[in-house]
Amino acid sequence: MRFSVKYQSWTKNWAVVDNGIAQQVVGVHNSKAEAYKQAFAEQARWREFDPVAVEMSRSRACNGHGLPVSLVVR
Repeated sequence: MRFSVKYQSWTKNWAVVDNGIAQQVVGVHNSKAEAYKQAFAEQARWREFDPVAVEMSRSRACNGHGLPVSLVVR
């Protein structure tokens, strides 16, 4: 997953970190649940625009098994 949640003990809060951009903090929360909620939302938003993720979703749609039809051996 590109986004992760880390506890910052010196400030006693939860940070949402973007691992794809040099560990950039994209959100700070008081509760772990809110931090995970943001991390999953950021991940879902990011996957909509990632060309690799879009191509993988197209290939899964080809035959329902996660492989393009040209790679399926029957």
